[in-house]
Amino acid sequence: MKNSLKCLVVVSAILLSACSSMGGGGEDKFSASYVQSHIVEGKTTKAQVQQLYGVPDDNQKSSNGTTWIYFKNADYSSVSSLAGYIPGAGAVSSALGMANTASSASSTASKLSDKSNGNTEIHGDRLYITFNRSDIVDYWSIH
Repeated sequence: MKNSLKCLVVVSAILLSACSSMGGGGEDKFSASYVQSHIVEGKTTKAQVQQLYGVPDDNQKSSNGTTWIYFKNADYSSVSSLAGYIPGAGAVSSALGMANTASSASSTASKLSDKSNGNTEIHGDRLYITFNRSDIVDYWSIH
């Protein structure tokens, strides 16, 4: 019982950390307008990007530099998967899975609404930020 309580505390801490890294204020950090206003090619540093988006979910290295990859709902998915391995945390895992599904459904509904209203703002589920050898943003793309 004591171990289950410790595990639940750890999962709760991870969940709160995941929620806080998603950002607040209702801004979509995966919209072209947000990225354009916060990431300046040739100026923004890796440290500044990490301050905005946190640690990247994945990264790639090439002869030209490094690319950091961020997935919109990665925090929900990661914590949900981790919680599935903790005894007694099945309800937390299920709740996180439902939150991820709800977030995806909301994103799809928003895209359909934008399309019907003629809104051409670009929103994505993945953000790629490529840095040059000096760790300055070279370019970014949203998918």
